[in-house]
Order: sequence, then C-alpha cells, then structure tokens
Amino acid sequence: MPADQRNFAYSDYLSDDATTYCLKADANMVATAALGGVTPCTSGIAYGRSSARRQPRKAIYRDGTTFRTVTTPVFTPTDFAALTVGTDTITVHVPGNTATVTYTLVKKVAEKVPSIVIGRTDADHA
Repeated sequence: MPADQRNFAYSDYLSDDATTYCLKADANMVATAALGGVTPCTSGIAYGRSSARRQPRKAIYRDGTTFRTVTTPVFTPTDFAALTVGTDTITVHVPGNTATVTYTLVKKVAEKVPSIVIGRTDADHA
C-alpha cells in the first residue's frame, strides 16, 4: 500500500462576526466532521494570510505516544464550542506512513480579529 501524502483543500470558514471566507487547510481536516469543514468553498472571499493579530480559531491535538502535535482550523463557531479538551480525537494520516495515528485534543485557540480604537475628537477652538 502506498504511503499517504498531505493534500490541501479550500473550505468555507464562518468567522465569529458571521462573515464566510474560503480558508485553505489540510484536506483530511476539512473532511473531519467534528471540525465543520465543507468543500467546495462557495463564498469566493479568501481569508488571507494569518498574522499575530488575525487568525482563524484552531484546535491543537497531540499524540500521546510521540507527543507530536497537529494544529487545525475549526471552521464554525458551533463546532468550536462542541469540542471538549481531553476527550475529542481525530485520526491523522502521517506523511510517509501507511498507518493512521489518533491524536487527542489538548487546546482550543479562539479566533483573533484586529480591533480599531477610535480616538477622542475635540471640538475646534474659536
């Protein structure tokens, strides 16, 4: 049996402000029902590059044997709220291996959206 290779796909990502974006992710994570991924992407708006100020909500899973981690986006707020740390698991195809490995959820990371602070506006002096 040939070894699995990593593939990518675009999925609809529902932001906390109810805007739908196209987000690129690992095809296996898009296909995982607990993460809420849907293909093909229908919104037509690219999410763009993540930064320290702007990033999608994520779930971090860890293999209890090797302590390797897998970080994946969670595509809807509902699925993010339904995840339970310590009990939820995903099966991951490890590149270069023919077998899959089960990872357990160890952390949930909320979405980051940059905010705007509007300064005070004083009236003009006469």
